[in-house]
Order: sequence, then C-alpha cells, then structure tokens
Amino acid sequence: MRKLFTILSLFVLSSAMAHAFDKKIKISASEQDASIYVNGQMTGTGSVELKIEKGTCVNVRVEKVGFVVEERSFCDQKNQPEPAKSEYIRMTVDEAYTASSSSDIANVDISLKPSGNELETWKLLSRIITSYFDVIETTDRETGYLRTAWVAQNFNGSMVRSRCIVKLGNTSPLEYKVKLVSEYTNAKGASVKTDEAFREWDRILRKYEGIIPEMQSRVGR
Repeated sequence: MRKLFTILSLFVLSSAMAHAFDKKIKISASEQDASIYVNGQMTGTGSVELKIEKGTCVNVRVEKVGFVVEERSFCDQKNQPEPAKSEYIRMTVDEAYTASSSSDIANVDISLKPSGNELETWKLLSRIITSYFDVIETTDRETGYLRTAWVAQNFNGSMVRSRCIVKLGNTSPLEYKVKLVSEYTNAKGASVKTDEAFREWDRILRKYEGIIPEMQSRVGR
C-alpha cells in the first residue's frame, strides 16, 4: 500500500513539474473588444493568457470587424527562439471598410418601373451600367438579362468583388430587377474566382454607390 502511495505521489509530482515548465504568455490586442482564438477556439477578448506545453506550438488569431486579421504562432520547442512572456498585437484598419459604406441595397433586388419603352430602357440601363463597369459578361435583350463581370479590388488585408445584374421582372407593365452584388473575403491567397472564399457583404464600395440611385432617377421609379 505504501509502495502504491509512493508511486502515485511520484506520478503527481512529475506531472506537476512537467507543467511547471510550460510557457505562459499574455496576449494583448490593441482593440479591447477584438476576439482572440487559440488553435481555432474562441478564448477571450482584448487579452488572454495562454499556456504552451513543452515541445508544442499554438496558433493565435485576433479578429475584429473592420480590422485586418492578425495571426501569430508561438512555440516551446528545441532549436526555436524562446517566446517572450507577453505579446502586444497592434491591429490595422482594413482599408476595405474605409473605401466603402454600409448599405441596405447591397445584394438585394431593386425594382425599376421604367417610364419609357423597352428598347429605350434597355439602352439607357446598358449605358448607365457601362459607366460603372467596364466588362459586360452576359447580355441578352430578348430575355432581359444582363450581368457584368466581377470586378475585384484588393486592400491591405482583404478583397472585395462587385458586379451588377439586371433581370426582366415583368413585361406588362414593364419592370426590371436590378441587383448590385457585393462580396468580401479576407482569406489569404483567394482570387476573384474563388467563390467559396467570398461571402455577401452588407457594404458597397463608394465608387458604386451611385449606380442604383442613377437608375432610379433616369430609368424610372
């Protein structure tokens, strides 16, 4: 019995000693409400204390809407520099947010009821769209469908892609549905064609803000 107690005591002691040598690091973000993820798990906001077990690494990701995502790796391994006891992460404003504005018409079908006839309306819609978008990917007046190519704009930590889509909603009375599509990604290495990397964005780049109001004023209510 005494021998078993001794073995258990040694086990507990060795375990405690092993953990005593784990590295502890305090992570602080410049934005106090930023979310901090450790190995993919939400751990806290603003600042957290993390433990690195000997011989392992941890991944830290700091996120806040409107800021560039920051990632760091911290290791306690042989032949690796010893991590500092604290790490201050200064976050940078995502320039996509300063180049855009919040909008309730992004990714929404907007109804246009033209005051002119079908031919005049189609020509006017096409002129307005090509004043904002250089490339028309698909156009078919017979079916009343027009779609521009994606236009991507890269920022310091993200990419925004935009396009305009026109669909015939009704012929009598004449009605068109117009949608300004705005999508966002902060995935590293994403291209404009990486559909799975993008999500709908409730903001519009400022250079496209005027397209829907212009259609409403020139084409119809």
